[in-house]
Amino acid sequence: MKHPEKINDNIYALCIPYKDIFTTVYFVKTENGALLFDTASYDQDIDSAVIPALRELEINEDDLKYIFISHNHTDHAGGLGKLLQAYPKVCVVSKSEKLKEKFSEYTFLSPTEGEALLGSLSVVSISGHTKDSAAIYDSRTKTLISGDCLQLYGIFGSGAWGANISFPAEYADAIRKLCGMDVEAILTAHDYHPYGRMYFGKSEVADALDACLEPFKIIEKIIVGNPAASDETICEIYNSQNDLPTLGAHVVRKYRESMEEISNNGGIIL
Repeated sequence: MKHPEKINDNIYALCIPYKDIFTTVYFVKTENGALLFDTASYDQDIDSAVIPALRELEINEDDLKYIFISHNHTDHAGGLGKLLQAYPKVCVVSKSEKLKEKFSEYTFLSPTEGEALLGSLSVVSISGHTKDSAAIYDSRTKTLISGDCLQLYGIFGSGAWGANISFPAEYADAIRKLCGMDVEAILTAHDYHPYGRMYFGKSEVADALDACLEPFKIIEKIIVGNPAASDETICEIYNSQNDLPTLGAHVVRKYRESMEEISNNGGIIL
């Protein structure tokens, strides 16, 4: 059995295999109870990894107050049903209406921006990867647990998951918001190019936030320089000149749509 990794006195991490990468779930302890950030991908992840880790960390059913779902993708919410069977009294915190409908027999909280949980934790909306993407901020150590919210250049080592953002304008707004927050550490779900999974200190945090927008500056430059090129061609140009996670055509399409919409309204994305 893999043991949870201690990040600080309050936060523990567990990397769980998913396809050819991994997804990280986080366990957050407070004086008022505990919060689990994401639920891995499959039922067997709950039985073989998450529940044993909860037991090892001495987080029992009464201690576990919240399950926080960063967004409704399989590798983050896939184990939720199995976990709710084991901890039926827990409150699920999620911006996903689909998850709320799917598990309507359980207690759900649809959080607002800045909503406080367990005294020292608060919800930070970071739309971009998905509409329902959200993070947790721990004020005790100024740590942001971001899951997939911050894509940087994309995930190391797997497929067309470069800068996988569906809502670029909202993403850029969210990054600017984070740049104005007092964040000392960021903990993500996967290994993101070029900085990996965890960033500590103001300098690393600033570099990571800058990296979130860099792929789109490259995409925009290629689009402007090749106005007649298709989304697929833009991808080919991007992927040929960068030793980075491979960009998918859907990312270019979404960025092009955002460019046009923002331009028509007299604004800019970046």
